[in-house]
Amino acid sequence: MTNPMKALFALALTFTFSLNTLASPNSIIAIVNDELITFDAISDEIKPSFTRAQKIELVDNQIDLMLQLEKIKKFGIKPKLSSVNTMLSNIASQNGLTLTQLQANNQFDEIVDNVSQRLSLKGLKQFVLQKADTNLTQAEIDTALAKNPSNSDNFNKQIKIAQIVISSVDQTDSLLQSKDSLIQQLLIELSDKINAGTSFSSLAKLHSQDPSYKNGGESGWLDENRLPVVFKQHLSQLKADELSPPFQTQQGWRVIKIIDKRRVDNHLIAVKSKLIQSKKNSFFKNWVNELRKGAYIEIFDHKL
Repeated sequence: MTNPMKALFALALTFTFSLNTLASPNSIIAIVNDELITFDAISDEIKPSFTRAQKIELVDNQIDLMLQLEKIKKFGIKPKLSSVNTMLSNIASQNGLTLTQLQANNQFDEIVDNVSQRLSLKGLKQFVLQKADTNLTQAEIDTALAKNPSNSDNFNKQIKIAQIVISSVDQTDSLLQSKDSLIQQLLIELSDKINAGTSFSSLAKLHSQDPSYKNGGESGWLDENRLPVVFKQHLSQLKADELSPPFQTQQGWRVIKIIDKRRVDNHLIAVKSKLIQSKKNSFFKNWVNELRKGAYIEIFDHKL
């Protein structure tokens, strides 16, 4: 939207700088609402071979950045200190430095500002994308698969299990038995109850010491080839809904049963993921374009 005062300001700037077509480092090349973009903002990215259109594209990127930064300030989006520190540690590591050595760099404050800005922009995008519709239609999937068909048998075997895991017991009443022996005894007693008709889920919620107890001991889908060897050994001997004998892992003793199995098409997963990401990118790009429509923008392209 054109503000009369801003239009006059832009006209004055155009007149003032029209005598010099080569932009100086602090030359104003665009106005975005109440902010100015100088040639400094894009000078490092310009190559000698760049065309006028490519230079204008750099200015457009700076305009989009400035509009997003305005929204970050309006929404109060700030990165967590832990996230900033993690990224700084990564930067130090990638450059063969310790974090202390990076902090001694003369440009450290500038690095911190850059990291904070990048994380804030990421946070803004996540905030905006909460409203994005990423549901896929079968027609969209079929079209994508027709353009990019699978050329191999790329499937993963997955399994869903239920388990009761116990890693500690009260030994005060059975000092003569080892902890492992008591746990095995308890798991055998629970198995007997399940085989007699007691709900596996109810016993898992009461006794299991694994976070999966909240779901009645049921896991999500697991890739069979990534399971520990001891799991594979016991699962290979089980039929659906049959309980394993108690066995020990690093996380404790457990009994498990198979809930379901499936084969997953990795190519299909990759195609869906790409489609969803494309929808997210389009949604965010349209959102930024709407910001541009509601902003006062003046570009002095004659100075590029």
